[in-house]
Amino acid sequence: MKLTFIKQILFDADDTLWENNVYYIKATNDFLDLLVEKGLNREQLQHEFDELELWVVKERGYGSHNFVYILEVLYERYQNLIDYRQFKSIVQRFEDHPNNPKLFEGVIDTLNALKEKYTLYVLTKGDFKEQEQKIINAGIDKIVNGYFIVPEKEDAVYQQILTQRNWKAKETCMVGNSPKSDINPALRVGMYAIYIPYANTWKLDYEEVKPVQGRYFKVQRFSDLKDYFL
Repeated sequence: MKLTFIKQILFDADDTLWENNVYYIKATNDFLDLLVEKGLNREQLQHEFDELELWVVKERGYGSHNFVYILEVLYERYQNLIDYRQFKSIVQRFEDHPNNPKLFEGVIDTLNALKEKYTLYVLTKGDFKEQEQKIINAGIDKIVNGYFIVPEKEDAVYQQILTQRNWKAKETCMVGNSPKSDINPALRVGMYAIYIPYANTWKLDYEEVKPVQGRYFKVQRFSDLKDYFL
């Protein structure tokens, strides 16, 4: 089915346009490794990390600075077991990742092809300055018409964008890797949605896709979008 009747396409950013969660996973594992080497139980440590992460996201929001805050809290709890220089090295490696987003294969070529026929926007959640800087550093800002950076991607946010831009839901499509933040809310407000699964999607961004016949599609690669839109 061709979607050439669509007029505007929204794209998630993290783990849709570029790799993101892999850096969080690596930093988490590197940190936990330091404690496991001291004889602590990894499963219990992971549970402790997960509980703290849930609280931080709820109380402080998203963004790499809040992830670092989680590591710092855990470091304070276990500082007698961790060498500070090793801890600081993990944090520094992690903090460098937003400076050079690693785009997925085919992203630039596909966006350049789509911009000739469609209005393109990025819709991402998190810290505004951090997300904006990643969009700029990746060169995406030079291709798309604009970007929305919001604290959370919920049904009301999608509806607000449609209303403010005077866009019709039936002429708007959301593309992303997160069922919870990208696919399901877009479908619920009447939009089309294209799901690009990603093996390392953040666990807090995952839920079962609730497909709507005729408005939900799934592709394996970003470049596959051309099959629907061109």
